[in-house]
This record gives sequence, structure tokens and C-alpha cells, in this order.
Amino acid sequence: MADRNTILRVRGLKKHFPIRKGIFKKVVGLIRAVDGVDFYLDEGESLGLVGESGCGKTTTARCVARLIQPTEGSIEFAMGNTVVDLASLSRKELKPFRREIQTVFQDPYSSLDPRMTIGDIMMEPLNIQGMGTKKEREDIAGELLTKVGLGPSYMTRYPHELSGGQRQRIGIARALTLRPRILICDEPVSALDVSVQAQVLNLLSDLQEEYNLTYLFIAHDLSVIEHVSDRVAVMYLGKIVEVARKERIFQNPKHPYTAALLAAIPVGDPLLRRRRQSLEGSVPNPASPPPGCHFHTRCAYAQDICSKERPELREIDDESTHYVACHFAEELSLPGLKPRETRELGGNNLQAYSS
Repeated sequence: MADRNTILRVRGLKKHFPIRKGIFKKVVGLIRAVDGVDFYLDEGESLGLVGESGCGKTTTARCVARLIQPTEGSIEFAMGNTVVDLASLSRKELKPFRREIQTVFQDPYSSLDPRMTIGDIMMEPLNIQGMGTKKEREDIAGELLTKVGLGPSYMTRYPHELSGGQRQRIGIARALTLRPRILICDEPVSALDVSVQAQVLNLLSDLQEEYNLTYLFIAHDLSVIEHVSDRVAVMYLGKIVEVARKERIFQNPKHPYTAALLAAIPVGDPLLRRRRQSLEGSVPNPASPPPGCHFHTRCAYAQDICSKERPELREIDDESTHYVACHFAEELSLPGLKPRETRELGGNNLQAYSS
């Protein structure tokens, strides 16, 4: 890695799903769920990945964790002084690296086996990796259950006996049993009540500080992203269109799609009025994305070049922290959120960010 603090670097990541028709299931097209994604993760940071449903966020996360095989691209993982491309490894070669990247899934119930006790669920990753004796595995499970606010007494219970928030805490504790360096959180609070969301997010923040975890955090709710992320990557139709520090994204967006997402956030103050920026049309079909910039069919600032040339994700500041895929990023003056508005965000209303 060029930067010794960079723990993961994704280059040109693609995942295309075949469209099959007919008796012989002939491939007649491809769904380009992820179509050339680049990003990096520094050790100990949180990168928030946001975008509309179907833009490829979860598919990207599953490729990074190698839960599915990428079609193309590299996933470079730093192990000390060596860098390993996880995308090129076989299942057998990948096994030692499974413990380094773990996932907390969106649905806390469907991600837990209803026929297994919480203790068995917690110890299963340790069994697969062949770590410790049975007593040591039980001790690790009990310790982590205590860390997430439950306790060893829950080890004899089954998932159906727990609430949604408790089940998600089990999912978090299970992901930590192998002491991973990277934790992928795929919409971990979207299925929970707002009060429980705040508890789980605060728990994740505490665990990150205690275990020096690196987060790839996926969410629809920008107030959640604002609460947990250091940097934010905005995704549209299989591509990342903007990446920047959290404050830059919220206060000074440079891509029209990012500005539209911010304008759609409900504000909790009835006296605070903001200009709405509606998007015309719907998200294009990922099986046949439009030429040039994928967003030009809905963009109010689109010019002829936008429908002909695809903009590359490029750096637009001198600090190497703000990247945008837009032909007119330097020329556009797009509305962001003022600090007062972030304090008044609807949804979780968790915490205001500071510049």
C-alpha cells in the first residue's frame, strides 16, 4: 500500500449477474450491479456507503467480504508488510483471511439460525477456524455477550426469544468472535426502532474504539451515516460518484446526485424551510445503463458531453480527500446542509457533526 495506514484498497471492482432466458437458459444480457468501484479504507476509520436501493451497495460489500465472487477487479488487503488480493484467492486459500473481515447483516433474525442456541451461534466461527478449546470458546462467547450489553445467561436462549435489538447485538458479538480488523455493517439498524438504533450505533462506536475496528458502513439514512462515518462514498447505479470527508459531503457537495440526496432529508424544525431538489424520472435499468454519465438522464445540470463521455472519479482538491465523477464539479455551486440543519435532521436525530 502506498499509505501504510491503508488496510484495504478496492480497484475496478465489478459484479455482473447474467440474465438467462429460454429452455437452455442462454445468457442474453448482464445486470451490472457493481460496475467499476474504487475506494480504500484506512485502519481505524469508518467509511459510509450511501445511495438509493438497488445501486449496488450490498453487492459491493458482499464482494469485499468474498461472500460472492467478483466478476472483475482487485481487493487488496494489507497483512503487515504484504498485500494480498482477496479477489484472486480460492475458497481454501481464503479461509485464513475470513477472520479478518466479518459482516453484520441487515436482518438480525434471518442472519441467525433459529435451531441453534445463542451460545452455539457465537462459538460456530471459532469452531470453523479451529480456535481454542471448548471452555475457551465458551469464555470468549460469554465475554463478548457481556461487551454488547447482554451476558453469558443468554447463551442457552434461542433467537426467537429475543427482541430485534437483542438479536442485532448477537449478530455484532458473533462478528467480533474472531477479532476481525474490518467490520462490514450492512444496514445494521434499518430494521430496528429509532430508540434501539441509537443504542446499537453507540455500541458500534464504543466497540470500534476498544478494538480499533475499521468499518465499512452501509445505510440509507444519512443521519446514521452522519453519526458514524469519517468519510462518505456516494453510489449511483453501480458506481461511486463522490467520496469525501463527512463534513465536505454534508456542507459542500460537488455532485448533483449527492446534493439531491441531502435535499431529500426531512428536517425536524417546521420553521426551517429548505428548497427541495426533485429528481426527474427513475433509476435506469442496470442491465442497460445510459451512455456517458449514468446520472445524466436525471440531472438538471447535464450538458451534451454528459451523454457521450463517462466522467472518471477524480480528485478536486489539494488534500487528496475529495473525489467526484462529474464533468462540471468545479463549476457547480450546489446546496448542502448548514450545521444547524444537521442538528435538526429527522430520523434518528443522533448527534450534530462538527467541521
